[in-house]
Amino acid sequence: MKIESLCAGYHKKIIVKDVNLEVKKGEIISLIGPNGGGKSTLLKSISGELKTISGTVYLGKEDIRKIPLKELSKKMSIVNTDRVKPEHMTAFDVVLAGRLPYSDGFGMFSESDREAAKKACELMKIAKFEEKSFSDLSDGQKQRTLIARAICQDPEFLIMDEPTSYLDIKHRFELLDVIKGLSEQGVTVIMSLHELELALQISHRLLLIRDDGSVSCSDPGEVLQKGMIKDLYGMSDEMYERVKKQLGVGADATDNRSESRGAEKSGKEIVSTGRDADSPRHSSYFLNKECEYYPCHDLAEEKFSCMFCYCPLYDMEDCGGTYTYTEKGAKNCKDCTFPHDRDNYPAVIKKLKEKMYGKN
Repeated sequence: MKIESLCAGYHKKIIVKDVNLEVKKGEIISLIGPNGGGKSTLLKSISGELKTISGTVYLGKEDIRKIPLKELSKKMSIVNTDRVKPEHMTAFDVVLAGRLPYSDGFGMFSESDREAAKKACELMKIAKFEEKSFSDLSDGQKQRTLIARAICQDPEFLIMDEPTSYLDIKHRFELLDVIKGLSEQGVTVIMSLHELELALQISHRLLLIRDDGSVSCSDPGEVLQKGMIKDLYGMSDEMYERVKKQLGVGADATDNRSESRGAEKSGKEIVSTGRDADSPRHSSYFLNKECEYYPCHDLAEEKFSCMFCYCPLYDMEDCGGTYTYTEKGAKNCKDCTFPHDRDNYPAVIKKLKEKMYGKN
């Protein structure tokens, strides 16, 4: 994808201006910035949903405006913040609707279409409620269903506006794993995110959209090292210090995030370097490097969860290992990774429920 001199807005009023960007196959670009800055407007313009005021979006060498709608829907799928309200449709029906571009002239679906829908349901872990009426689903379940529908289109480009909306923390991280997997398969992902820690974790590059409509693109390491977030959101010094702690920006945090995949320049000097896909990734939501006891466990950093520093299983006989208590009363597990491995979060919750209500 190539975006040239794009200005986006409504009724000739420019909201986002002079966007120039080349996006490589399989790249993950996250849009960040203050509310009302124009993230949704830019995404709608990139996808062709909103007519640009000026400039051009190219998919390959084709101007997106000249691609027939049915062909475009085979190349690009979209997840908007607008809530669809289908009548008398199950979750599976909604997912299957993503195959409409591939259906015959009568809108009939083939067996391969249904297999693609099943695969998307499994990927987003909604198979257990796929036969429920879409209108009866929770907001989080609806969001996962709509993402599954977009994936079901088998797109080359996936455009998502706040895809983590309505998702709890577990499903947010599962979605990141799905996005990473799609990226590794060559799907280009462009999305807006409000959760800075998630954007820093998953993105190859960040598109910073400011209140004045100006846009810049940098890799996550550069964004942290140069303190761009402070200016982007207009933070006070005190506020920014709090955000830095939340994001885990310490002596070595920026080094971890700024590992480069190497300089890959193409055309204009607008393609920044990203990070090695195999380098350790973690969310500062789980990891607190400012803690005086860090590191307190042998578990790999990208799997660690400081959420369970005060172990919720401390009084359970089958907690999984031996431990001692620190001077501050924190349970310091010695040979058990069960409560500290963030992937075990659902299992920990299950044990807590058993403790509270019994196994039955």
